[in-house]
Amino acid sequence: MPVLLDTRAMPAGDRLLAVADALRGTTAPCAVRFDDAVDIVNRMTAWQVGDTDLLRSEGSGMRMTRTRKHVAKDADGRVAVVIQERGSSTIDYLDSEVPENRRPGELFCVDLTGPYEYAWSGDGSHFCLSVPGELLALPRDTIRTACRQIRSSPLYELFRGHLIGLSRDADVLSGDPAAASIAHASTELFRALMASASHDSRYALPAVTETMLTQIRTYIQQHIDDSGLNPDQIAAALNISARQLFKVCAQGDFSIEQWIINLRLERARAELVRPAAATRPIAAVARGVGFVDASHFSRRFKAAYGVSPGEWRLLHRCG
Repeated sequence: MPVLLDTRAMPAGDRLLAVADALRGTTAPCAVRFDDAVDIVNRMTAWQVGDTDLLRSEGSGMRMTRTRKHVAKDADGRVAVVIQERGSSTIDYLDSEVPENRRPGELFCVDLTGPYEYAWSGDGSHFCLSVPGELLALPRDTIRTACRQIRSSPLYELFRGHLIGLSRDADVLSGDPAAASIAHASTELFRALMASASHDSRYALPAVTETMLTQIRTYIQQHIDDSGLNPDQIAAALNISARQLFKVCAQGDFSIEQWIINLRLERARAELVRPAAATRPIAAVARGVGFVDASHFSRRFKAAYGVSPGEWRLLHRCG
């Protein structure tokens, strides 16, 4: 776990400056104040997953203020989405009339090209995902509008679950060979959330559809061996209704049933010629990729590839 800072190992007089320096390197320059200026407790842990940055900050009550002067000196182009893990917090975008309260488990977003003030009291913790603004491919006005009404998006709960998963598995994910793919999926889902929350029809529909289709395909790939895989199961896993699932698929001209069949056939074709599975019965191969009926599998296989599963295996053995 890459711990950037732990003030408990520092002299009390050095802690405030150390926290400010750590924040400058992980989020964006800002003014920092603590509820207890003497006994400052703060621990920061950071990870990089592809093009995305992950950060957890935990400790005593604090206030972070990024003013227009900070922005003018360093116009950091990133956008951050944060989940409050412990303690209640407030986020004030400074050009809004009323600060917003966030309870544990709730999300908020911050465009780092604008001023804001974020604070929590007492013992608290948050986990943050930040991405370069250009990767969201949305105008700044759209991003800022979405930040203020993020909870209005129907994708709010889906993304919240995704961010909780990232926070739980950050150590493993940061070292995974597929880290770049994880980062891409996270960025696309974040983009869809922002486009949806903006309620701007120019961006919402394409982004939501594209990202939801990515989530649907990913879930199917991960559960393709489950013979009971069906649209209701997929919709429940993605925290959407079956009706919304079918709507997204229709918008993307995507057939769940056909994609499942094609993916299972491809996996079966590869398994049939794998040396370690040379003596494995064809019916067992069919069950292993999610087909319940071996005869149905054989018919679909021959329709797709022009030969039966047994002929395909024999042809491969003969070169």
